[in-house]
Amino acid sequence: MIDRKPQGRAVLGGAIVESGDLLLSWSDPAAQWGLGAFETIDVRNAQPRHLEEHLVRLGDAARRLGVSLPAEDELTRAARVVAGGTLGGRGWLKILVSRSGQWTVFAGPVDPSDEGRPVSAVVLPWRRHRLDPIVGIKSLGYAASVLGLEAAHRRGADEGFWLNERGHVTEACTGNVFVARGRAVVTPALSDGARDGVTRSRAIVALRGFGLSLRQSKVRIATLRAADEIFLTSSLCGVRAVVRIDGRNVRRGGPGPISLRLSEHLIGDDARYDVVAHRDGRRGA
Repeated sequence: MIDRKPQGRAVLGGAIVESGDLLLSWSDPAAQWGLGAFETIDVRNAQPRHLEEHLVRLGDAARRLGVSLPAEDELTRAARVVAGGTLGGRGWLKILVSRSGQWTVFAGPVDPSDEGRPVSAVVLPWRRHRLDPIVGIKSLGYAASVLGLEAAHRRGADEGFWLNERGHVTEACTGNVFVARGRAVVTPALSDGARDGVTRSRAIVALRGFGLSLRQSKVRIATLRAADEIFLTSSLCGVRAVVRIDGRNVRRGGPGPISLRLSEHLIGDDARYDVVAHRDGRRGA
């Protein structure tokens, strides 16, 4: 199950509070119906990474859900304050906004061993319709992803893959999916229900820069079975090779060259990002 217990200082409606003081009324639409949006952001060196891109995605989700966001500069200030208080400057940060107008920013620790760790996965038995109003965004109605992870864990796997009503892969419970065969890479299309992940977008640019053929298209079960490599991308865990799918090894059960190269590239790109962020105080994003 996803564990996001906040620690340290937080911001609630613009005021700095302790994370233990974060409260939400049961009458709030976020509590009653899950009517709210959120973003989870990687924190390194006490800075929220790629904050601008995450705020753009938060804005897209808020529009879909009828949620009014605070001003961008207010969210940016709050994110920087909370990130600056993370233990050791490393962790995750969450921005959460309810349709009521209540909003908060809080953070917590990460397990460094999760970053880049190879994983196993199973195809989940349920379907998510590509035209569902909350598909492709991070809404507070997140129970399906938690249930998907629990189902995967019961089957001895780390991750679960979602299919849409057409039987096409859309995403994993906690990341975007990429499938490679030879020098061709495909990732599920947004029109099939995939989420437009921040790290997904960075990976697409990088893979094309490697000279690989990259398509955003349908991914069938047969595509997974024939893959040379399968890997996941997410803000917190980076690039994770999927080494087993439904009990079968992918590429003899180890990471492949494309996922390894992509991981190394994104790590280097983030290191350069951190240098610029440290040098330019205005780029805490």
